[in-house]
Amino acid sequence: RVTMDILNQVSTKIAALKSGDQWVVTAKDLWISRADFQSLAVYLARQASEGDFSINDMQQRSAWLDQASLTVLKH
Repeated sequence: RVTMDILNQVSTKIAALKSGDQWVVTAKDLWISRADFQSLAVYLARQASEGDFSINDMQQRSAWLDQASLTVLKH
């Protein structure tokens, strides 16, 4: 399962991005399972609703939930 350490690591990385920067987040880079990555993707989608960043094309949400990577775009 996704630990607080992973959530903090990802949140810190996103916070450090400059406006317009992109970051490709992968399960492989984080050393987590596909199931854990899907949980992380849901968490990030909720955080993205606050407006500081976006994830891919949110209209293709079902597509990226099946993937082991996603792209974060800092606003």
